[in-house]
Amino acid sequence: MSIKTRKYLMIFSLCAIASALYATAAYRVEQTRMQPTFAISCHQDQCVPHTGSFSALR
Repeated sequence: MSIKTRKYLMIFSLCAIASALYATAAYRVEQTRMQPTFAISCHQDQCVPHTGSFSALR
């Protein structure tokens, strides 16, 4: 295997790993965002909803 081939293989591998990590993170964010509101457990008197916006906290 020549150095040029190894270089391109390494670049391809790094891009594939970075894409896989990004896709996994995006999938987890979507799963968290799409959770129904009743799945949020609140055991304290002051419960901040996870779906609220910053303007709703004022």
